[in-house]
Amino acid sequence: MGRKHEFKPFKFIGGIRIFLVLSLLLFNAFTSDIANKTRKFEAESAKLIGETSKVADKAASGGYVVSLTKPDDGIRFAGLPTAGKLAIRYASLEVGLISVSVNNQPVQKLNIHSSGDLSGSFLNAIIDISIPSGATLIIRLVTNDITVNIDQIIVGDHDLGLPPDIWNLPPLTVAAGPYTADWKELSRLYTVPEWWRDAKFGAWAHWDPQSMPEQGDWYARGMYIQGNRQYEYNLKQFGHPSEYGYKDICHNWAIDRWNPDELMNLFVEMGARFFMAMGSHHDNFDCYDSKYQPWNSVRIGPKVDIVGTWEKEARKRGLRFGIGFHNTPARTWGQFMTVRYTSDKTGPMKGVPYDALQTIWDGKGKWWEGMDPVDLYGPAHDAKDPLHSPFANQFMWRVDDAISKYHPDVIYFDEHAGDSQVDLGVHMGVGFLAPQLNANYYNKSLKWNNGKMDVVINLKGVGGRYNSFQNNPELLPEVDRSLVKSTEAFIESEIMAYPFQTETSIAVWHYQTGQKYMDAGTAIRSLMQNVCRNGTMLLNITQHGRGDLDPQVIGICKDIGAWLKINGEAIYGSRPFEIYGENSVCYTRKNGNVYATLLDWKSGSITLKALGTGGTTLGKVSKVEILGSDVALTFVQDDQGLTVTPNGSVESMPGISDQQLASGYRVIRVTHDRGWINDDDPGTKAPGWLRRCNMGTGDFNNDLTTSNIPGDVWSCSFTGRSVTVIAPKEAGAGKIEVKIDGHTRAKVDLSTVEARKARQSVCMLHDLAPGRHVIDIVNLGDGPVAVDAIIVE
Repeated sequence: MGRKHEFKPFKFIGGIRIFLVLSLLLFNAFTSDIANKTRKFEAESAKLIGETSKVADKAASGGYVVSLTKPDDGIRFAGLPTAGKLAIRYASLEVGLISVSVNNQPVQKLNIHSSGDLSGSFLNAIIDISIPSGATLIIRLVTNDITVNIDQIIVGDHDLGLPPDIWNLPPLTVAAGPYTADWKELSRLYTVPEWWRDAKFGAWAHWDPQSMPEQGDWYARGMYIQGNRQYEYNLKQFGHPSEYGYKDICHNWAIDRWNPDELMNLFVEMGARFFMAMGSHHDNFDCYDSKYQPWNSVRIGPKVDIVGTWEKEARKRGLRFGIGFHNTPARTWGQFMTVRYTSDKTGPMKGVPYDALQTIWDGKGKWWEGMDPVDLYGPAHDAKDPLHSPFANQFMWRVDDAISKYHPDVIYFDEHAGDSQVDLGVHMGVGFLAPQLNANYYNKSLKWNNGKMDVVINLKGVGGRYNSFQNNPELLPEVDRSLVKSTEAFIESEIMAYPFQTETSIAVWHYQTGQKYMDAGTAIRSLMQNVCRNGTMLLNITQHGRGDLDPQVIGICKDIGAWLKINGEAIYGSRPFEIYGENSVCYTRKNGNVYATLLDWKSGSITLKALGTGGTTLGKVSKVEILGSDVALTFVQDDQGLTVTPNGSVESMPGISDQQLASGYRVIRVTHDRGWINDDDPGTKAPGWLRRCNMGTGDFNNDLTTSNIPGDVWSCSFTGRSVTVIAPKEAGAGKIEVKIDGHTRAKVDLSTVEARKARQSVCMLHDLAPGRHVIDIVNLGDGPVAVDAIIVE
């Protein structure tokens, strides 16, 4: 018989010991691996160049530093090992530049800033650099009138065991994929995803440390401007900004009343189809677990990944998720940081620098020990050329970090796409960085969306009153097709060819004590005025600094949701009608029906002039209904319009406390006999094609989708036994090929020697097999072509 084995139960305490031993071994192996791949070289071991001197420093790693005091002073290291990354441990009292060169490679310049003391306080300047085996490396001082003491250098690959140097990051490389950082190429590939066009309404939590004082928007700037009401509040409530600055606001930001579960339930009840979280505002504080900004909500203040928490709550409820980035170079580097390097101009604290000029050395013994204020406030600088500042690279990496972590469906930038506007003396816009942002985000999203383009990016200043492409207007049509433009707190004057977004707030953007709220009726009016013009509305629900909402705003949100629950079919998934509206009526269309949203109905008869006989889009009306009411309607359609009269008293909509909204904001659904699928209806795709609207040339819905490039394809899926292609015929037009399910069925010449003819049945295909089909219309060239609609039977 074999030896009997006795089973011995696992001992928990012993298990802990084993776990701890294994953990320690793994940690030692990890740190040893880093150590084995990095090499340290003391500065005093290098050859001194110019008037560089060796200075004793007990805090230095080797007991000495080398001091560079004049431009071209430097040190030379020889025989270095192969490496791809370099860290220079230095001390300085100023902001400036040093340079690094390896063998005959081009010189690289590194940004340095004050460590607070030339002895005993060190920072690391880190760059990626190719160092071949046996290389010579030279470090020189570039900036005049400053002193830089160098302690040592560290060389290695990838991880040097140090936190990132966010002031010397390399330019971000656009992720690999089909989208390139070129507006023309982006416009040829990108199509706004259908979920976005259907969503129409989003909720926004415009909430960060600036909400803590509850003194309104831009607190992180106003608190540093003597005489500003926010400065006066900070002085009275917290202290002088030389002693209690914005970093302390961040530290003391408590969010103990934040209940993201309840809030997200409210946003869903309100009718929002997507949610936007604040990633970072102009204050430069990241509300997420940021790799490239140590001043973030996980390390400072709440100690919570706010964006990550919002993201989980939104997706749990089926909402699309977005992140807003306001920390653009012009806003943050140009407008917010620069006022912090000043001081009072009058009074007892005149000339005393605000806390933005504090250093990591000043934090010793304080709550922020080990944190560098420069990472929040920036090194002292002027507002010139923010797009070429060291902050610009950092901004790109921070956006990339967030999208890589949270995979947002939409990212919003409170900034212009172009660069021709000036605000507060600063050139605004992300300019040449914008197509890089787009391409990087789009390519990365394809990986997490399994190859499907399903994301949106919002940028401002794409035409309109704040057009940021005044210096290069030829780019506007391309930019408009490459993203979803943002028009904050502004209603477009007409239907837009491409989808857009308007952002507005139910109160002040950041909580203001005593703030007044937008009522639910005003919110619905704004929503409808955007939707009928091909837009979407993003509504900020202003939170207290501690995270909760006032009871009044909760009631307003519930009223908005109750109204949308009854009338949402006129909004979600809709498209503009041939005109956006008239007087206090907004028109939309969906599934063949036309909707008239009445924003000031007096409960009596009303004539809708746009819905009369003889129109190009609307056919003969067969039925008219009020959503949410069983009261029958009498209607007359003639050349004066569609006159609708209730046959009884229409009761107010239930569940809405705002009685004006409940009775005066009603939706009429109109059924008619002219059915067609418009050229930009749900299910259509036309990458690279141009949209034209408000034409007044007799086309269906007063719009067209056009192409000037042979090979462009317009496609649509449909269910039916026959399909007719509707397109205009005009002089100089080209030819199209019509395919069904990938097979060529016809080739059509859209040109004519006669006058332009709208709404022509240029191709009719019958006897299709029952079921679902895909029609492709291909531009064959010889001139521009257009698609107006298809009619399916």
